[in-house]
Amino acid sequence: MYKYIFITVFATLLSVVQAQEFLTLEQCRSKAINHNQDLKSAQADLAINIATLKMSKRAMLPQFDLSATYTYMNDPQVMDVPSWELPTVDGAPSGVKFTGLYKELTFNNMYDGGIDFSLPLYLGGKLRNYIKMSSIGVDISEKNVDNTRENLILEIDQKYWNLVSLKENLLVIQKSVKLLEDVVQETSNMYHAGILTKNEVLKTQVELNNTKLAMIQMKDNIQLAKMALNQSMGNGILDEIAIADSVIIPDQKPVSVDEIETIASNRKELKIMEGQVGISTADINIARSDYMPQLVSFANYGFQNPTHKAEDKTEFTWVAGLSFSMPVFHWGEKNLALEKKKLVNQKARLNYDKAKEGIILQIQQSAFNLNESLVKISFTKASLNQAEENLKLEMNRLTQGIVTTTNVLDAQVQWQKANSDFISAKVNYKINKSNYLKTIGQLEI
Repeated sequence: MYKYIFITVFATLLSVVQAQEFLTLEQCRSKAINHNQDLKSAQADLAINIATLKMSKRAMLPQFDLSATYTYMNDPQVMDVPSWELPTVDGAPSGVKFTGLYKELTFNNMYDGGIDFSLPLYLGGKLRNYIKMSSIGVDISEKNVDNTRENLILEIDQKYWNLVSLKENLLVIQKSVKLLEDVVQETSNMYHAGILTKNEVLKTQVELNNTKLAMIQMKDNIQLAKMALNQSMGNGILDEIAIADSVIIPDQKPVSVDEIETIASNRKELKIMEGQVGISTADINIARSDYMPQLVSFANYGFQNPTHKAEDKTEFTWVAGLSFSMPVFHWGEKNLALEKKKLVNQKARLNYDKAKEGIILQIQQSAFNLNESLVKISFTKASLNQAEENLKLEMNRLTQGIVTTTNVLDAQVQWQKANSDFISAKVNYKINKSNYLKTIGQLEI
């Protein structure tokens, strides 16, 4: 019977463990990248801009088009010239009459068709600047994909390490519960022995209950953190997952940012804004080209019926030529259009300069935060060691009847807080490191 119960319990525990998905940070990043809709949208924008660039380049190539037209006229037009007497030099009657003329100018059935050719020869540099704008658009889209991916990785890192922090804090609370249960048992024994009062026992029991409540709340927070991580990875929101990592900090040295101007200039966000400046510059040239000479060549070879002599038969013919146009006077429209484009370009440059200053500060701040995290790890670790020693001392004194439960409970609270601070310091270091790598453009999967 007991053997059957043991096998059943073991099988149940094994199924629960197998149902859980143990994930490392890299696996979480990879799943989120494959799922994220914003990243897929950025990749779609890149594909669109690549297609736009190809179309811009092909606009400079010869264009060929086929065309055909058929027309039926129920009542064709005619030329009806009445008869009249031919005049003489002196105006006297000539006695000779013109008999008149009646001829159909069109036919009931008319059709034509042919192949058209056109090639722009000179459009003031418009096509060249369109290609330049499209090329910059592709580059901006590529940087946007990279930037979206980096932002997603940073978001996953924050959620992942937050879950790790909650998990380790739960372990601390569970140790606190075990510790307080021992304290409650010890104080109860001392109360029955007449050493402590009932009030001392009740105080420890209240603290135990509060800690158990905190444990329940921590478990709820862990479930919420798992849901948030599942949502980002594309899992079912209630899927059971387990984090494979714990917060272990290897030996690290403080970082220093060299060539911060170069690092800031290479940030994806600034590259995007730099591209926007380039697009607005090309837009100025396009606006200028609208008021320059336009030269286009064209040709057509085809057939028509009736012929140019209004004969009811098919005639093959061809035409070729050049089309030239140039704006002369538009009441200052050119200057106004150029001024508008230049103001847009100036605004883009100002936004770039402002963003660069902000990114330089951001890089420096992220380095400060990372170095500060290292210092906090050292301080909180020392505080934790002191809290552990203090708790041991107070527990021994309680056993010896030297101190009251208040001292022990205070020591326990300090020990739990020191553990929580140490975990927070380590997690903040992990998050600050990801943020630092993001600010210097080195956060990769």
